[in-house]
Amino acid sequence: MNPLRRVLAGAFLGVCASHPAPATAASLEDDARQVADQQIASDPAWLALLHYRAHSGGSKRSQADRPQFFLSPEGKSSPAAELLAAVAALHAPAQRQDFACRFPARYEWLRMRLGDDGADAAIERCPQLSQWLAGFAGQRISINFASGYLENPSSTFGHTFLKLYQHSNSELLSPTINYAARTEARDSALAFVFKGLFGGFPGVADELPFYRRLRTYTESEGRDIHEYELALTPAEVRRVLLHTWEIKDGAFDYAFLHENCAYRTLTLIDVARPHAGLLKRFGMVTVPVDTIRALRAAGMLGAHRVWPSAPKRVRDFETQVTAQDAAAAHRIALGQAGIDQIAALPSARRAGALQLAYEYASVLIDRDEGERATRKDILGAITRARLELDAPEPLASRAGPATPEDGHDGGLMAIGARQRAGQRSVSLEYAAFQHTLTNPLPGYEPHAEITVLNPELHVHGQHARLRRIDWLVAQSAIPSSTLFQPRAWRLQLATRSESYLERDHMASSVAYHSGMAWRLGGDTVFSLLPGARVEAGAGLPHHAGVAGALHAAATRQGAQWSAQLELQAEKFIAGATLRRLGARATGEFRLSRNLSLALGAGRTWAPRHVSELNVSLKWRQRSLAHPLERD
Repeated sequence: MNPLRRVLAGAFLGVCASHPAPATAASLEDDARQVADQQIASDPAWLALLHYRAHSGGSKRSQADRPQFFLSPEGKSSPAAELLAAVAALHAPAQRQDFACRFPARYEWLRMRLGDDGADAAIERCPQLSQWLAGFAGQRISINFASGYLENPSSTFGHTFLKLYQHSNSELLSPTINYAARTEARDSALAFVFKGLFGGFPGVADELPFYRRLRTYTESEGRDIHEYELALTPAEVRRVLLHTWEIKDGAFDYAFLHENCAYRTLTLIDVARPHAGLLKRFGMVTVPVDTIRALRAAGMLGAHRVWPSAPKRVRDFETQVTAQDAAAAHRIALGQAGIDQIAALPSARRAGALQLAYEYASVLIDRDEGERATRKDILGAITRARLELDAPEPLASRAGPATPEDGHDGGLMAIGARQRAGQRSVSLEYAAFQHTLTNPLPGYEPHAEITVLNPELHVHGQHARLRRIDWLVAQSAIPSSTLFQPRAWRLQLATRSESYLERDHMASSVAYHSGMAWRLGGDTVFSLLPGARVEAGAGLPHHAGVAGALHAAATRQGAQWSAQLELQAEKFIAGATLRRLGARATGEFRLSRNLSLALGAGRTWAPRHVSELNVSLKWRQRSLAHPLERD
């Protein structure tokens, strides 16, 4: 008998001694033998149910952070010990019902795995679970991707949730399962960022009807929803639901960069289809679109449909009318002017202004801005005026939402040549995840940037020097318009070689800028972002300082090429009397989905005059897996 069999058999016999019953003892011995012979503790389905991941030294460790998620005290680090406790609970009359109610997916799978196919009503005898399941009376499920919400850093690159189709014809009433962080209103902005990055919030699953999600995402926040039906059987859908019950109240800590909505949603599907290898795409950084890509690679995505964003449609319409007509539509929608003010306009312009006013007033109602009855009266007046026109809808959306999974992969490897201050070097760059304002645009929301763990190394002859590490860079530069005035912002946490009076030194800093952006025409946007930087480095007189800062940029984003001209100015107001002034131009040309050529030129005037040129080849890939947690 091998060691595992001896341990399990001895433990099960100990359970028999505690609960003497000849039939139970015999079944426990049979299960002990089967568990040892078939190595059920290493079954991918068991590992998925307990969220075990490979750890250092070949061991396995569960990602669950709450002791209540386990039956065994050693369950977090021992699949065999947790399996032993689960089988013991399965055979113990005093524990069986509690096991079925707390962990129904685990209970049901283990019974089937051990060959117990007889009738069993233990799960149906769980009142709270049965009531919860009754709200999900469907056998088809979809995964929904909400595009990025650029006014919230934690939602910059989208969100995923599940929808269960109801048997009824009312699709909007279909229930949804949404995994997210349970945040606290009293947290400051800094505490929110820190907790979000390092798993300080519990992750919980909530349920709302689909129309509530639509209202939040497509109407209030202006996000498109891409819906993909999943190729799961009714039995697999049931397993997803039962496992959601097991984790919905906070079994895991939530981290925005890895164990987030995308990752946890995919682990739910992984429980239903554990042999599909869904989690192999995930490394140190996870973004929601990775969920869609992993499911597509596994052949699990079915029909695709888009629920378009109402505010995005209005933004598109606004660019199709003159500034004068947009201003008139704005006043009409707000009730600040009557429709007669556009009576003298040509018929086509009057129709466009009325259509824009109607769509904008509808968005205001969806966002609960202003008095609802007044808004409805305004909509009625606009509708009556439009009915008098021969062609009341001259405006049409010119482009559909970008399909998210067709965008470039998030990881980055780059090699380039650089000349700085007359010295030539080779540059090597890596990013766990990166999409900048000059990266290939297809598949991503415009005007958004995020970079995570982005070091750059310069090699000159036999010497190598770390030039910088951008730990986190996030930016939103949505252009302001007559109808919408979103805030533009930029956040950067970095360790970089910074210019001081006599030479460069490595310094760590956190900088935040907030301002506005405006469309210059076509695909070009200008942003002006005042802000501040806190910096710590050996080059400063007191090794730390605070600087006022200004970041200005003109950015052109396109499908095949993008370019940006930046100006950065800083003046220290504490800790030093240093000034910095520099400009940089960058351009990037798309060669294929994951390959591009980048060019750059920079110049600083203070504290020293330094010029720089660079060219690099960038290859994008999946984020490298965590070295201690390979799936």
